[in-house]
Amino acid sequence: MAILTLRRGPLGAAGFSICAILSGCAGQVPIPVRPEPIAYADTLPIEEPAYREPLEAPLLVRDAISGQVAKGISVRRLVNENHEALNVTRFDDVVNSAWFEHRNGRGRMTVDDVFRGPTTGMGPDTTGSIVLTQAKLQGISPGFHIEDSRGVRYVVKFDPQGFQYLSSSAGVIANRLMHAAGFHVPEDYIFRFRREHITGVKEGATYQDEDFVEHPLGMELVDEILARVDTLPDGRFLAVASQYVPGPPLGPFHFSGTRKDDPNDWYAHEHRRDLRGLYVVSSWVNHVDMRFANTMDAFVQPGYVRHYLIDFAASLGSGTIRPHNPRESAEYNFDFWQTMGRMFTLGFYRQGWESEPFAVIDPSIGWMQVETFDPAGWKANWPNEAFVNRTARDGYWGSKLVGSFTDDQIRAAVGAGELPSELAADTLADILRYRRDRIVEHWYGLVTPIENVEIVGIGAATGGFTLVFDDYGIRDGAWTADEVSYRWKFEHEALGRRQEGVSDARVGARQSLVIGLSALQDASLGRAESTSGPATLAITAMGPGDRRGRSATVYLHWDAEAARYRVVGLEH
Repeated sequence: MAILTLRRGPLGAAGFSICAILSGCAGQVPIPVRPEPIAYADTLPIEEPAYREPLEAPLLVRDAISGQVAKGISVRRLVNENHEALNVTRFDDVVNSAWFEHRNGRGRMTVDDVFRGPTTGMGPDTTGSIVLTQAKLQGISPGFHIEDSRGVRYVVKFDPQGFQYLSSSAGVIANRLMHAAGFHVPEDYIFRFRREHITGVKEGATYQDEDFVEHPLGMELVDEILARVDTLPDGRFLAVASQYVPGPPLGPFHFSGTRKDDPNDWYAHEHRRDLRGLYVVSSWVNHVDMRFANTMDAFVQPGYVRHYLIDFAASLGSGTIRPHNPRESAEYNFDFWQTMGRMFTLGFYRQGWESEPFAVIDPSIGWMQVETFDPAGWKANWPNEAFVNRTARDGYWGSKLVGSFTDDQIRAAVGAGELPSELAADTLADILRYRRDRIVEHWYGLVTPIENVEIVGIGAATGGFTLVFDDYGIRDGAWTADEVSYRWKFEHEALGRRQEGVSDARVGARQSLVIGLSALQDASLGRAESTSGPATLAITAMGPGDRRGRSATVYLHWDAEAARYRVVGLEH
């Protein structure tokens, strides 16, 4: 048996997280007694933490080898009993925080808002002077940092030769989709400029060469970098310009553990639903480079750490310096079990992607899976603990974010990437729609996707009631109303109430169940509220071919004084 310990968070008594010392973080406390997370509780003012160097190699080795082995032999994982996320509300959601803010999934944004995303302007100002502040030669994507006449700083990166718009458009489009989904991202812009717009070098600026040796930064470096870049027909250069996030940067965040110098950071990252659910959104936009190095913590006003996702150049069909290929999104850069399989079979062991046809869809789009896209089998280039620990409930939460996007919103996000042709833009939008629908079909099918539950009809004489809810499977097109029925089972042990039945769905996403309780079950109707205990209503969506996902459990509380039930929680 695991030994439990309570860790006091910034909320005092309301901010306990429950962790198991011997077996990691354990399952959740039952809903009736579970403390509720409080919105923005992790934005309390603190002292500024120190900058953390992005020493990624040890984490990649740990997750690529020991992490994969540990998960592969985990009995809990093999019996599908992974620990559920800890930072969830009683209605199986997360609250707004320094990690995530509800946007499109809570109340649909306008297409103009999706198009603009996090941006507040037009990008670097080319009407005044632009100076170089830093340059990057090492790595797979050389570029430089600039400061415009307003004092605003940007990271500027370019497309690979022969594939103009590939990484720059992908970066902006994925940025817009991630922002609308709810994650914190920088302001990213398509940036077109001429060589003469770069007017000088900021005093004291330096750069590191490919051997990480530091040198004074000079204008000749601009020409060296631009010599590797294609120009537009009018002679301008094309790039993505990512505005510095506000506040002093603190280095990347990890997908496991907590940041020890941030008192607000008290949920282990691998047990955060917003990071586990990020797997689904990343799979949608094919962001295979979702790793430690592409995150950033920043110290923002009035003095707390906000957690950003940055650099989306390796998303959609772009591999940053080339189009994606079938291995990416199907296998880790070092996939332990696949590698062992090839070694012990002398190379005869093969994965499906190794025979998958591969042809660039369009030079500005690159390549990504369409018909062969597997929402549960998708992999980033490197594993991380949050993604590996995801459960069906985490996946469903992430798929709700993806399913919230309409066709017009997707087209608006693609429009922000300013692809060179309508055909390319329409093609990419169609691919994103297709992948969205596959994600919804898969993850919604693992649970009973009901939301927004409430009681609208009260049978005071018997305790019966009518429960209404939204079936997101119908709302988001995973199935139609004539394909589904609901098997339900109501239990209230303390009052001796039990009832079950089956109800057909009606047209539309809003559904209702009439829960009639016989008078014989209600001899204890007048008992004091303190003796009534919790009640549950388990609902299972039944689909074609007797398909069923995990039941959703609605938690109810009997109010003896009002002689009615109240909804107090939901678990998928």
